[in-house]
Amino acid sequence: MTDARHIEGHYYPPFHNGWGGFAEELFHYTSRYFFATEAFLRNLVSDRSFSMVGYKANHLNELQRELMAWQLADSPELERGLAIVRIVETVKMGGAEVDEVLLAACRERAPRPEGEGIVQRAHGRSERRDGQQPLDLFLNLAERLQMPVAVKDHHVEVSLQELARHLDCGNPALRSNLQEAVVFLHEAGLVLRNHPHLTHSEAHSIADGDAV
Repeated sequence: MTDARHIEGHYYPPFHNGWGGFAEELFHYTSRYFFATEAFLRNLVSDRSFSMVGYKANHLNELQRELMAWQLADSPELERGLAIVRIVETVKMGGAEVDEVLLAACRERAPRPEGEGIVQRAHGRSERRDGQQPLDLFLNLAERLQMPVAVKDHHVEVSLQELARHLDCGNPALRSNLQEAVVFLHEAGLVLRNHPHLTHSEAHSIADGDAV
């Protein structure tokens, strides 16, 4: 088994790096910082009314959990976002339904040979085609938005509440650019860590790398 997740006797494919910590929120637990995941999904599917209020990852049944895992195993794109939103909405309502056609298609697309585990697919990239580095892209946007950020211990510390607010802003171009920057950061293996009420001066004082 290569980087697959073994939970209660079930093997699940590894998450695509592009989801970052949002995958953990959707699949394993739902913390009080879910609003960043909510804003990320809301922007991904262009549904300003989507809400995760009432969703609990531990309420996923076996088939819902499997389908969620298959969606999180691929990059964050509209199709996967819509499927995840449908799962979240069903769980919120206490439903046990699952899109069996989609689940069957996922199983067919990535079959697991008998006696073998799910093979890890290569994820991630180090720079965009325009040569811009992932951290630089995120920091440039953060500076433009006056959002404090500190790079420390291979993590990118930021107020997830402030990040969610910017992902929900009224400027669609800015939302799209920030969404891309977050995915790009995740795919490069960098982890967003919540630092509530982070200030610019504190960011510079605690950073062992870049800060804005």
